[in-house]
Amino acid sequence: MKSFALAALLLATLGAAQAHETDYTITTTWLEPQTQPKNSIFQGSFTYDEDTHTVTGLKGLLSESMTGTSAGTMTWLPLNYQLQSWYDATLGGTFAAVFKNSTTATFCSTALCGGPADNWSPQTGVNVGGIYAGFPKASSNPGNAYALIFVPDTPTALLSQAQISKLAYADCAPGGMMGAVCMTGTSLAGYGATGTMDGYPLSQTIAAAVPEPGSYALMLAGLGLIGSVARRRSRRA
Repeated sequence: MKSFALAALLLATLGAAQAHETDYTITTTWLEPQTQPKNSIFQGSFTYDEDTHTVTGLKGLLSESMTGTSAGTMTWLPLNYQLQSWYDATLGGTFAAVFKNSTTATFCSTALCGGPADNWSPQTGVNVGGIYAGFPKASSNPGNAYALIFVPDTPTALLSQAQISKLAYADCAPGGMMGAVCMTGTSLAGYGATGTMDGYPLSQTIAAAVPEPGSYALMLAGLGLIGSVARRRSRRA
């Protein structure tokens, strides 16, 4: 009886952990007219809670289309810090931004640049012309970068054009700098201007991630234990 209860508990624990949270992979692409055939691409993963519409654990890699001689030789920046996330009821989904540094400081936010409201948002980037945080002292540039994604209420659904228009990225790392200006990707419809090299959001695909081997192992262990208990009961009968 104790073995059966333990097996049931294993399965219940696994089911509870996976009932509302699902792991996904994501690829977001910004078309870069001036660096073809190379584009700016974010490839990553995250966990989505369907009850609370929250995105957690977003991380991945952002390509630098001004680097390398081909799409296969571009530099890829690690983005590991999800520092921003909010739900947009009008668009029907959740925005999340993941950064290269453990701070949002990306663009100039001082009075010298017009004193924008924040130091990272795509709109701030447009308003200050993509000028880096710490301007005018180049050594003060933190070299940050980020990708802003959008997860619809049904994560694997195709995005509408209105949703795509709000995707954005910024790259103020060395491979994304043009003097004092960071390379960015925004849309005219979403933020009033395309990126600093005319880059704009092209597409985004989200797919359910393959479950971790450990999850399968735990489930199989629980099922095996239940089967073993059932066989013992059958023999006793």
